[in-house]
Amino acid sequence: MKIMVIDGNSILNRAFYGVRQLSNHEGLPTNAVYGFLATLFKLQDDEKPDRTVVCFDVRQKTFRHLRFDSYKATRKGMPDDLAAQVPVVKQVLDAMGVTRVELPGYEADDLLGTISRRADEHGDSCVIVTGDRDSLQLIGGGTTVRLVSTKMGQTTYETYDTAAFREKYGFEPSRLIDLKALMGDSSDNIPGVPGIGEKTALQLLHDFGTLDGVYAHLDDERIKKGTRTKLEAGEQSARDSFWLATIDRSAPLALDIADIPAAQADEDALYALLTRLEFKNFIKRLGLSAEQATPRLPQAAVRRVSDATEADTLLDALAGAEQVFALTSETLGALCLLTGEEASVLFAGDFAPETWDALLARLFGGAVKLTLHDAKPVVAALLARGIAVKGVVFDTCLAAYLLDPTQSGYDLPRVALAYCGAELPPLDLDDPAAVSPLGGQEQTMQSCAAHAGAVRAIYTETAEKLEACGMHKLYFEIELPLMHILAEMELVGCAVAPAQLRAFGDKLDARTAELVEQIYAHAGGAFNINSPRQLGEVLFEKLGLPAQKKAKTGYSTNVEVLEKLTGLHPIVPDILEYRQVTKLKSTYVDGLLKVISPRDGRVHTHFQQTVTATGRLSSTDPNLQNIPVRTELGREIRRMFVARDETHVLIDADYSQIELRVLAHISQDEHMIEAFRTGQDIHAATAAKVYGVPLDEVTPQMRSSCKAVNFGIVYGISDFSLAQDIGVTRKEAKAFIDSYLETYPGVARYMEEIKAAAKEKGYVETLFGRRRALPELQSSNFNIRSFGERVAMNTPIQGTAADIIKIAMVRVADRLRREGLQSRLILQVHDELILEAPVDEQQHAMRLLTEEMEAAFPMDAPLVAEAKAGHSWYDTK
Repeated sequence: MKIMVIDGNSILNRAFYGVRQLSNHEGLPTNAVYGFLATLFKLQDDEKPDRTVVCFDVRQKTFRHLRFDSYKATRKGMPDDLAAQVPVVKQVLDAMGVTRVELPGYEADDLLGTISRRADEHGDSCVIVTGDRDSLQLIGGGTTVRLVSTKMGQTTYETYDTAAFREKYGFEPSRLIDLKALMGDSSDNIPGVPGIGEKTALQLLHDFGTLDGVYAHLDDERIKKGTRTKLEAGEQSARDSFWLATIDRSAPLALDIADIPAAQADEDALYALLTRLEFKNFIKRLGLSAEQATPRLPQAAVRRVSDATEADTLLDALAGAEQVFALTSETLGALCLLTGEEASVLFAGDFAPETWDALLARLFGGAVKLTLHDAKPVVAALLARGIAVKGVVFDTCLAAYLLDPTQSGYDLPRVALAYCGAELPPLDLDDPAAVSPLGGQEQTMQSCAAHAGAVRAIYTETAEKLEACGMHKLYFEIELPLMHILAEMELVGCAVAPAQLRAFGDKLDARTAELVEQIYAHAGGAFNINSPRQLGEVLFEKLGLPAQKKAKTGYSTNVEVLEKLTGLHPIVPDILEYRQVTKLKSTYVDGLLKVISPRDGRVHTHFQQTVTATGRLSSTDPNLQNIPVRTELGREIRRMFVARDETHVLIDADYSQIELRVLAHISQDEHMIEAFRTGQDIHAATAAKVYGVPLDEVTPQMRSSCKAVNFGIVYGISDFSLAQDIGVTRKEAKAFIDSYLETYPGVARYMEEIKAAAKEKGYVETLFGRRRALPELQSSNFNIRSFGERVAMNTPIQGTAADIIKIAMVRVADRLRREGLQSRLILQVHDELILEAPVDEQQHAMRLLTEEMEAAFPMDAPLVAEAKAGHSWYDTK
């Protein structure tokens, strides 16, 4: 029999520090549990053990502590976020039926040692899984050790048997105890022999075999005088350390090796736990299904509505309902309408096309109060049919996003798992088979009812939480109205000039060919420029440029590395330009040509409202947020975005330094506010104060340095990063940051106060109540905690700026509609809004756009936006 014995505390601890911060929607930290289970499942797949046993420490003194109070005395206590996960992982193991053991007075190491000895005596093989090298002393006989290491979510495994250990250390595994007795172990507060380090200890064991052998040959000439003195003075410490380092393999553990039970999962309990933890992939891996769901979603009665008269009667009844929970898809091939205890399902195939459209128009016309999940695609599909949408009063997808904006997705099955503890049956209403009379319409009806029931359950919980968290206005006055506007913008799209795009692509191809020839000439021959390995060999071996440390995969040739080499060889700027030109061609020229709609010749990007943790919008297919602006060649892409014809223009307005204005307002720094109020160049004004010179004596270099600090300060820029950005020493950068914060004491005060408040409350929020939880601030890991502090400083600034431009979009769209203009919002990119307007509306639309953007939110550092018009996006800049 093969037994796998896991050091539970060790693996859980390594998972906690190696896996990024995770939590469920309740705020319970889950990263350690997730990492532990991922490791467990990986090992079970690799090792295929007959039995698995997990050993844990008990939180009380062991026999080692009773003899030596100093044992492990220097260890820090367990972080609260990790301590909260220990009982959870034990509950999961119990529900899985995995044998779990712990013994008062003994450490998990002793249990590992005892089980492995008993297994060996019983003729079984044993694999010990741990992240602690102390257990390597247990190798031998039928026992091997797998050392686990986890960092930034990446877990690695090293397997040691006697031969592998001997190859690495040069002696037998049991001699690891002698090594620790000599050199000590600071992590466990085992003293060893004071003054003897690892190198000396290894040499002593190589020469004399054991600790006893060392002390039996103290007069040997191979032991230097200084070492001999240390050994003589530290003999008792060495003997004590040997005892402390020895794992007890005879713990009185009540576990019969021959009778370890096979794992029998309690599927109901396990399903409930994993759904609470929101581990959907693990639920799937273990073959659990909605049949084990606890609690279950209430089951509504399902009926099919298949004729126009019955449908009209249904809509009449629904018009008087307080809330109707609707389910449909972009293809609008079926509807499920849930109210009370009844779900009504309608299939488009049961109705004439014009009757179906009339039903949709009536349903979404405003008389029925509808709640959907992820309504934007449905709204866009209805608008494409010419159906105005007025009745959507709640979107549970947006609500779930606002309540927890750091999740990786908000599809209905995922959110139902989080909020309802239920896994929904598969359902794809965009699949023709799901709505076809020849398909599984009966199953579709039942699944629709379950999904609509989940929408209702999610609504009940999220609506209350939005109110409790003070996000009512954010939701109902910003996010929900914006959803409709984004759907309209996606439908309208933006015109591009395909002939110009192709011509620009040809120009880029020609430049690429020139660069390739130049690079080959510099390198002395052809090679694959796109291969980091081959490029690294050319740069750092063939041409001899200074390299960073070579990794297993080769030399690093990323942008940061290459930029540091600029000026050392002419091949470097050519490679940088080559990368820029080929990316422009593949990503923007070829990419845009692929997504031009054959229907109207326009590009219809998809705006993502629930992706970023700060509230900023993003876009896909294509991603218009990353259109290059820093180089002239990159800016040429904007020439390809044009007005629909000669009778229209594009109007672009962007906020001037909105994040700095928000920083000034939130921090109430009087110097920064005054600079914005008087219309000064904020970067020059900062430079004048920091450098102590009159404003008219500020040089471009001074301004550039202060610009880097102005934009970096709210991101928690470090002296190291600033030094790299502006080309000074780290010491000079630190002095610069200190001087900046003295210049703007309100900003310095804000940075400290927001970090303290975030740590106390567990979250930060924007001026409009948008929240972001920050469990990272409680981490004992410095890097994770520092990340949390940077987010705490930045989120209220960037998030408020995101809220403001969303408010501006709502105001602009409403005013265009109220004033009966034909101008329409077509793009939002970072801090700028773009309208497409008839030429005869140009001046009116420009004034309207500027007014609404500047009036979006009154601040002590006033918002400033400037509108410009042109036939192309490039012309408006």
